[in-house]
Amino acid sequence: MGDTLFATAPRVEFSDCEFYHTMEIPGFGLVEGQWDLRGGVDAYLGGANFAGARVLEIGPASGFLTMEMERRGAEIVAIEVQDDPGWDFVPYPPAILEPMFPARRQIMARVKNSFWFTHTAHHSRAKLLYADAYNIPEIGKFDIALMGSVLLHTRAPLQIIEQCARRADTIIVTDLLHTDIEGTPVCRLWPRADNNITDTWWQLSSTLVSQFLGVLGYTKIETTTHSHQHRHQTLNLFTVVARR
Repeated sequence: MGDTLFATAPRVEFSDCEFYHTMEIPGFGLVEGQWDLRGGVDAYLGGANFAGARVLEIGPASGFLTMEMERRGAEIVAIEVQDDPGWDFVPYPPAILEPMFPARRQIMARVKNSFWFTHTAHHSRAKLLYADAYNIPEIGKFDIALMGSVLLHTRAPLQIIEQCARRADTIIVTDLLHTDIEGTPVCRLWPRADNNITDTWWQLSSTLVSQFLGVLGYTKIETTTHSHQHRHQTLNLFTVVARR
C-alpha cells in the first residue's frame, strides 16, 4: 500500500480556514468552531484506548478529534469527502439545491483548509484520503474505526458502518441523541418538503447502530450518553463502542 493515495498537505493561511471545532492551536491560540468538545473528548470517544492503535476516521472536519486521538498514541488515516460531489446532498429539486452550491463549496474548501492548518501546527503524522466513504479503497486493516457525528449527514449510514466493519476490530459511532426513538432500531428522516434541510438526512437511534453492529459480528457493545456545546447550546449525544 503506497502513500500515493493520500493527500499532500498544502500551505494554508488562517484566513483561508473555517473551523468546525473549537480548539487550541499551537503557535496560534484559541479558535472557535461550531462544536466545543474540549473537556469531553474521552466521553465522546467512548473511553476507548488509542495507545498504539491504527485508526480509521470518517469525516475529520477541522481535525480536532484527529489530533486528540494522535495525542493518545494513535496512528490516524482520515477519509474526507471529495470536492465532487462535495457533500452527500439531500436530493431536493434543482431550484432549491443549485443556489446553495457555491456557498457550500466555499465552506467545505475552508473546512478542509482548517484540517491542514491544524495538521501543520501540530506537526501531525495523520494521513488524509479524499475518497468515497461508501467504497473505501484498500488501505489495510485498523484497530478502530470512528464515525463521529457524520452518519446523520449520509444517505446510507449503514453502508458506511459496513465498510468500516470490514476493516476494523472496534467500531465507535457517536451521533445526536433523540430520546423519543431510543429503544427502537430506527433512523428517522429529517428533511421535509417544507424545511429545505439539504445537508442532513437522519435522526438515528443508538439501538439501530448497536443492533446492526451485532449483525456484523460485534459481540461486545456498549452505549453511553454525554453532552457537548454546539453553537453555545448544550446537545446530548450517544456513543456506541463495539468490539469483536
